[in-house]
Formats: sequence, structure tokens, C-alpha cells
Amino acid sequence: MINLEDKLYTSTEVADILGVSLRSVYRYIEEDKLQAEVKTATGRHRFTKKNILDFLYPGGAEEKAGQPLPKETIKPEIKEARKKEKVEEPIEVVEETPVEPEPAEKVKVEEPAAKEKEVPVEEEPIDWLAKFREAAKKFDEENAKRIESSSKAPVVEEKETFASITEQEPAAPKGQLFFYRSRLGGLKDIAQNIDKSSRNSGLDYAFTMNAGLSLFKAIKPFSLLHVYVRPKDKDFFERILMLTPSDENNAQLCIMTNDDKDLYASSEELHGLFVADKGRLLADIRKHGDADLIEEAESIL
Repeated sequence: MINLEDKLYTSTEVADILGVSLRSVYRYIEEDKLQAEVKTATGRHRFTKKNILDFLYPGGAEEKAGQPLPKETIKPEIKEARKKEKVEEPIEVVEETPVEPEPAEKVKVEEPAAKEKEVPVEEEPIDWLAKFREAAKKFDEENAKRIESSSKAPVVEEKETFASITEQEPAAPKGQLFFYRSRLGGLKDIAQNIDKSSRNSGLDYAFTMNAGLSLFKAIKPFSLLHVYVRPKDKDFFERILMLTPSDENNAQLCIMTNDDKDLYASSEELHGLFVADKGRLLADIRKHGDADLIEEAESIL
């Protein structure tokens, strides 16, 4: 008896339904015997109930609710594949994108957002530009107040001011850096999933470097997020964000492991995300950033 739901099935699920291996499903696709309703931008196939039934019953037979399907309707291809797979040793197959020649125009077509099932979290889109402008406006207002109050305060020698700032600035935190790419999408998707997963699981995190500085004021575009997490939580974030190791030049995310309680306790929430305190953020940028980023950070912080 077979009972299919009206949803999108993965290649692995179709293989289970047909009772054949994943390699057989790929072969049916290549031979144009099995049609896929959707092919994602990453090359994965998604099948509807109709796709599966059309393959099983090319003559137009339909599933009858509550009644077993007659054995004679099983396609010869499936029978043959099942016979071969009973003889062969079971092989664990990880679903990967099969190499298929596709026209260039077809590869560039993006799938509708409604059919994409791989992003685990769906949230309202955040207008980051508006948030950055709001943060910039708030910073300018606070800076104007500081300038006004400093004009009324006694003049302090420049050397003494620099010394007091240096004494208060925390030492650059010790920890390890791990670079990754994520299958979730862009930097905004990664940042949102870090925040939501951390809140749901009661874990600590804090953005730093470009990502942290951008929450105080809009800065130049960047392509790498830096985030502090505890060493024991690193594996959790690798799984939930679908991360794969990468070199620094091609990475989207850098996880900086650190168990310092003060780091997370002193972090502040800006625009719904947690960022390291200004002293630590500036120390990180001076240690890991280039000259332009350091200059920009010192002007903002």
C-alpha cells in the first residue's frame, strides 16, 4: 500500500518509496524516465507526488486511497534495479549533485522562495540599510552630546587621555579562529540563524570585527562575519548553520572560540543582535583588521 502526501520529496525519499538505490534514481533522471518538479540552484532535485506516480504508472494509473497497488504495475526498470541491489552489498550513498549537462540559461534560473525547503528558519526580512541608518543617526546624536559636554569640561592633556584609554582597553582575547562557508545563503541569513539558534538553545554569542562595527554605524560592504562562541558550542553551530571548512580568503564566517564569561556578559544587543563591547571590538579590529578598518573603527568607537 502506498500513500503519498502533497509535498516535495528529496531524491533519497523517492529512492525509499521506489525501493531502489539513490544511484538508480539518478539513472532514471538521466534517462528522462523520472521527471523532477524542481531543480535547486545547487543542483538538487525535488519531486512532487505527481512526478512519482507518473513514473510508476506511465499509462495514467492513479493511486487509490486505502487499496494496495497491484504488483503487476511495477515498472520493469524498478524490478530489475531491485534484483541487482539484492545481490550487491549495500553502499552508503551521500546525496550529491549529479553531473548533468544543462543549458546555461536553465542553470541561472533561481527557484521560487516558496519551494525552497533547505533553510530551517523563515523570518520576516530585515531592512539592514534602515537599521544601519538608524544606528548612524543615534551615534551622531550621542557624539554631538559628547562634544557639547566635553566643551564645558576642563581641558585634559592629550597624553593623560590616551593613557587612561589604554589602561581601560582589554587585552586581545585568546582563542582559535575557524573559517567556514555555509549552505544557508548570504551573510544576513547566517547572522539571523546564529541569533535565533542561540536564543532557542540558551547559548552565548557576540559579533565582532566588521559585523560588530556595522551594528554601531553603517560601514563599507564586507564578505566575512566574525562571531565569538564558546568552544563547547562550536560543533552545534557547525551543524545548525550547515558549515563546511574553508580557507580565509573564501570564507563567509569566522568562528572565534572563547570561554571568557566577561566577553558575553558585557556584550550589548543592537538591532536584535549581540555585539562585543566597544573596548573588545576595537582591540579585535586593531589585531586582525587592516589599516582602513582600524581607522574607521577608531572614528566610530
